[in-house]
Amino acid sequence: MSRSLKNNYNSDYVAMSNRLTNHKDTIEVWVEDEYDIPFWNNVLSEECGNLKFKITPYRNSELNTGKGNILKYSGQLGPHLIACVDSDYDYLLGEHSEYGRKLASNPYIVQTYTYAIENHNCAPYTLKALCVNATLEMTDFDFEKFFKDYSQTVYPLLLWSLILRRNRRENVLPFNYFKEIVSPCMPISAKSAGKVLNSISDNVKQAVRKLEKTFPEDTAQMPYFKQEMSRKLLRPDNTYLFINGHILEDMVEKDLLIPICRNLVRNHIRTIYQSRATLDEKKRKKLHYDNITRRSISVLLASNFDYKDNSEIYNRLLKPRLAKLKSHLSSRK
Repeated sequence: MSRSLKNNYNSDYVAMSNRLTNHKDTIEVWVEDEYDIPFWNNVLSEECGNLKFKITPYRNSELNTGKGNILKYSGQLGPHLIACVDSDYDYLLGEHSEYGRKLASNPYIVQTYTYAIENHNCAPYTLKALCVNATLEMTDFDFEKFFKDYSQTVYPLLLWSLILRRNRRENVLPFNYFKEIVSPCMPISAKSAGKVLNSISDNVKQAVRKLEKTFPEDTAQMPYFKQEMSRKLLRPDNTYLFINGHILEDMVEKDLLIPICRNLVRNHIRTIYQSRATLDEKKRKKLHYDNITRRSISVLLASNFDYKDNSEIYNRLLKPRLAKLKSHLSSRK
């Protein structure tokens, strides 16, 4: 789309175009990327099911996508053209963030409230079922306990990441350094989880000590900042919801689910070949099992929408926000 057209492309333009093409009830939805479409389609269909949506990733003439490009044109949104984006840190930072102010003030923008859609999709209470879907086997790994322990471990570093960004010192703790500190040192299993968490804890404590020494003024603000973040539902036990979504998804997929599922598949195949079936029957069962378990973990995570019922963020923040949006859109002319 050319720049001149994009500058004139707004809610009224969409409404007029829809009338001319006999799609007058359709609401266009900008999302950050094509990979975000399944998540927002699921959410909008469930909470605004009486409305018709056309979800499309924002793209300009250079095929650039992303939240920044969408919010650049936030003034052109309206009842016929809305946007759905990741919060990143902007929900937590609120008025201290340019994007946070736009997200809070524009009724036609919906945000995840978690850092990103990946944080919803990686909800720990859904991962046992995901492993069953991936392998047809049960795992005894306690995902909820691990996520709670992991959250408590990285919580102090997330607070520092947030307060540094609020005070315009984001270069002190860039995301690549944050990832280096909070990423597992080995694949995660029931046996290795303690070692993984101890290693991350040592990394976090070392980084926090250095930050406290370097920025005493931020250290003095920290007790009040914790309270402010708690009011926005960030707590030590749910930190995983608010860390960078790609960092979280990377850990959950590569360091946690793939090793666990690989072991479960190996055990299942061993059971097949240890059975008293004939060799041909074993081969057929193995082939059938391979076909059933062919879907990748990344695909299963991307379509993991079972988080809603037990999600405090969804039920206290995102769902009410969607109800308000539905009210705005239902009254459009």
